[in-house]
Amino acid sequence: MTTSTAPTAPAPAPAPARRSRILSAFRLQFIVRQMVWVPLVVFVVSWLIALGIAAWLRSILDQGVNAGSPIYTGASQAAIWTVAFMAAYAASHTFPFGLALSYSRRVYMTGTALAFLAVSAGFGLLFGIGAALEQATDGFGIHAYNFALPYLMQNGTVGAGVFATLVCLVVMLVGFVSAMLYKRVSVMQLWLIILGLVVVLAAILLLVIQNDALPTLWQWIVEQTPLTLSAWLVAAAAALTALGYGLIRRATP
Repeated sequence: MTTSTAPTAPAPAPAPARRSRILSAFRLQFIVRQMVWVPLVVFVVSWLIALGIAAWLRSILDQGVNAGSPIYTGASQAAIWTVAFMAAYAASHTFPFGLALSYSRRVYMTGTALAFLAVSAGFGLLFGIGAALEQATDGFGIHAYNFALPYLMQNGTVGAGVFATLVCLVVMLVGFVSAMLYKRVSVMQLWLIILGLVVVLAAILLLVIQNDALPTLWQWIVEQTPLTLSAWLVAAAAALTALGYGLIRRATP
């Protein structure tokens, strides 16, 4: 008489091995070297261009009634849009390698999210340093501010740096999710999804206007501080990470 035993599920990997795999997936994202140096170049160059334009404007403004008025620029956002593109680029190139290296999708997503967080923290640190320099030098002597914007400085340079970090993280995750969505659906389906989102947002806006809630909504937006917005950004980052994981669970390279 013979007996058969049911196959048993493989035992889960030990925690140290799992951490090692996550660290390896984290490093995988930086195989695409452009993930770091391209946004860094854009960050520095856009800042220098903004300072040059501000210096030119200062020579004009000092001759009129607006002499001494501060000049605010938004050049710092150039690096954020760059990392969004780089996140999508890295995701589309490293995901097949992750599967080839036998990473589980959970390990790959965790390592990727941590890599995005590291890049975003670097951006937030540079943003905070730039804001501190602008405050200490009175806008480099020409009252030009690219980082130390009044709204962002409500909670000091640290608050501005944290806010910049989370904005960068959310934008990178949006780029990653967009790339993974493109892998899961056709181009036509992707555009249908985008148009569907636009329709939903337009319908929400029309409902707000119809119910005379626009002033209330605007008042709520105005009352938000960088720290309260940071809390919303944390929630958005968590939701996007979960969405990204959901998309790659059945995505093919």
